[in-house]
Amino acid sequence: MIDDRENPFAEIVYHFDLPAHSLPLKQFIDTARASQSILDDFNEKIFDKNVKFEVRVLPSEKGGFIEVLGVIVTGGVSLWGILCTDIGKAYFKGLTGQEPGEWAEGLGERHRKWLENRSKNKTKESTELSPTLEPVVEAALISDEERDAAAFVEFLISFLAANSDKLQKVGLTPEKFRKAFQARNAIYKACIDNPDVQGLSFDRSHEFPIKRSDFPRLITQIPDQVDTEGDTPMSWCVEIVDIVVNSPNWKRDGRKWQAATEKHQDIAFSVEDNSFWHHVQIKDIQPDIRDNLRVQWAYPAGLSKPSRDVRVLRVLSYNGTKISDAMSQAELNRELEEATLIEPETPGLFDEINDNNENKKNEVED
Repeated sequence: MIDDRENPFAEIVYHFDLPAHSLPLKQFIDTARASQSILDDFNEKIFDKNVKFEVRVLPSEKGGFIEVLGVIVTGGVSLWGILCTDIGKAYFKGLTGQEPGEWAEGLGERHRKWLENRSKNKTKESTELSPTLEPVVEAALISDEERDAAAFVEFLISFLAANSDKLQKVGLTPEKFRKAFQARNAIYKACIDNPDVQGLSFDRSHEFPIKRSDFPRLITQIPDQVDTEGDTPMSWCVEIVDIVVNSPNWKRDGRKWQAATEKHQDIAFSVEDNSFWHHVQIKDIQPDIRDNLRVQWAYPAGLSKPSRDVRVLRVLSYNGTKISDAMSQAELNRELEEATLIEPETPGLFDEINDNNENKKNEVED
């Protein structure tokens, strides 16, 4: 997975199961472009365009047909630092089944074994009884750039291999990651259009877990974009409110939640906060009767109250426990096209409770 130390690439391997050692040029180029598009979309939506990277074409290999691309991180904010946030962990574990730390340990072990094997091959005097190895302890340390590139590729491969239900549960939906799903569809459609391709894998082994019969189900239906007047983007009202939940739902892809605010009753909403669902997954949230939440939610502009299509973008606190930070205006604009923040007219219910508790505490201390 990691190339030579002078060229710290993370490899993207497309191994096509087909009789000839060749692939149509268009399919080769389309696959490479699709990989770039998926990584670009992840970089924008998950990493806030903070990762500077390049996708390069590496020498092709035979074996069915193996298309090898290389990803190299050239700068920007540490991708690893973002992965270690609650939101980053939720995406990564949902896709790969591993915490970032667990995955990094496995990466280091695979790299150490790769270096040992390379040393054995280079050492002519070595025998099965007394192999002579080069010192590899220091060399086995992977640079930050190598680790970031490998993690980025892990995102890509896991996304390409996952079924739609899994991606939905993780929060990778075609509505939010439209470009990534369009590119993924292009890869599998190209495989369908080439009758010689009987399977696909993402390594050099001759096992092909994705069969030709799987290609159609891995193509995701992408809904039409919201049709607003002309080219005017859909506008949303965004506010931070305190709510009391009377009907939660602990399945992310299940029915909507029901809650009430001080002003409105029976509001149905969905929860899109990946950090919140991560806390649910690790059972770090303690549900109670009529849970109190502070949320940042959005609903279509033009409505007098949040009555339909209500989206909880961030759960700021759950029964007093902090979960996430509110999205900034820039983040909201990327997520919602046009977002108008509504400032609360009066202190929220939980603000008053906290103030009263603080006053009582001060009285006791006095």
